Amino acid sequence: MNSNDITVPKKQRALILQGGGALGAYQVGVLKVLCKYLMEKGNYNKGESLFDIVAGTSMGAMNAAVLVSNVVNRKKTWEEGIKELVNFWTDDEKGLSSHPDFGKWWWQGLKKQNNFNASTEAARRYYSVKEYWKHGTPNVCSPLPPKPDLKFADPDNTWLMNDSKPLENTIERYSKDENGEKLRIASSCDKGEPRLLVISVDVAEGKTVSFDSYHKKAQDPENSIYDGNGITIDHIMASGTIPEFYDFRIIGDRQFCDGGWLSNTPFRELMQAHQEYWLRIIDKHKHKIPDLEIYIINNHPSQGSVIQDYDHDAVKDRINDIQFHDRNSQYDENIANMNTDFFAMIDETIRLAKTYIDKGKFEDFKNDLENFLKSTAKSRSAGEERTYKDILDASFALKKVTRIENTDYTDSISGKASDFTLTSITGLIAKGQEDALNALK
Repeated sequence: MNSNDITVPKKQRALILQGGGALGAYQVGVLKVLCKYLMEKGNYNKGESLFDIVAGTSMGAMNAAVLVSNVVNRKKTWEEGIKELVNFWTDDEKGLSSHPDFGKWWWQGLKKQNNFNASTEAARRYYSVKEYWKHGTPNVCSPLPPKPDLKFADPDNTWLMNDSKPLENTIERYSKDENGEKLRIASSCDKGEPRLLVISVDVAEGKTVSFDSYHKKAQDPENSIYDGNGITIDHIMASGTIPEFYDFRIIGDRQFCDGGWLSNTPFRELMQAHQEYWLRIIDKHKHKIPDLEIYIINNHPSQGSVIQDYDHDAVKDRINDIQFHDRNSQYDENIANMNTDFFAMIDETIRLAKTYIDKGKFEDFKNDLENFLKSTAKSRSAGEERTYKDILDASFALKKVTRIENTDYTDSISGKASDFTLTSITGLIAKGQEDALNALK
């Protein structure tokens, strides 16, 4: 495919979904509001894709897969896809949520007797998660027999692993097409379909990998991580394979684990994939790479409250949020905007130089300038050699970046990413709607 086969847009809209386990329910509430907002105020034309690119890590990748597969494979509208995403989370028989909740009465009694400090709601969450960790979470995971330590024969080093098959089955239940075949999300730009990017970590290489629904096996026949075109359940689960909780996901001859360990908010991977795709497609003499409008939904609060003495769970909770909140995307956004300004300045300088050269007899200078632009750049951009002209042609602008972030750390617990109780899930969806309404005013 080349630029003669498609219309190269001036701008594309992208969605980034952060990882966070059960906190992914928050994104559903945001999407309900964001979808309506964009359709009413975002210059959205019926029949076009609401989001041109959807990128996700871990549970964000799973949300993205359910949403995009409903749009691409099931031919649903974006509104219908989001409704299916709601069911994916809130159906307490077939979806992710369930009912291990403990009655409030026993905690109130214990609190009076022992003078505990936690609120009733925090206690409900804490002990519900303990129940999940002990017995497994319906439709999410189930404990496997303990794995003995064969290396040191240390009984304290027994590996308590979990089976991810329940989660795989739940994802496929809400995303497979009606034919019942194995899940595969293969989309195409020339059909106006959204692009899905799923972020994982290559364990041996120690770097992120972006699985791409636009990928075609014919373009890269020796790549062992694709058994054909598009994204499968293996790629989706590779993005959410939490080290030690699940075994590594093996695809081809490589091991993968949860993308959140290196890029829980895959802003940088989105930018790179967008640039590399369009550089392969466009005629650089006639077109430029489309600019981007980006919406980021963050599950982990970036800010928290002061931690009281001896509150071990609060310390663990805050460290988790610091590790997995949106640490890098604002820096990457600033760098991208700075680069855009530099590219524009250099491009205008070249234009002015050529204008004045054309008016005089400066053929030697003009030839030297052209030869310089064709020469190989000293640095290796994106790991490959490029000319200075290629680097200038690879520029695009960030027209808008909107972040919607979970700001709720009231009654929080360190195991909140494992709290799949229906009460907590519905609360997160409601909070997502509230935060989105405030952010989009």
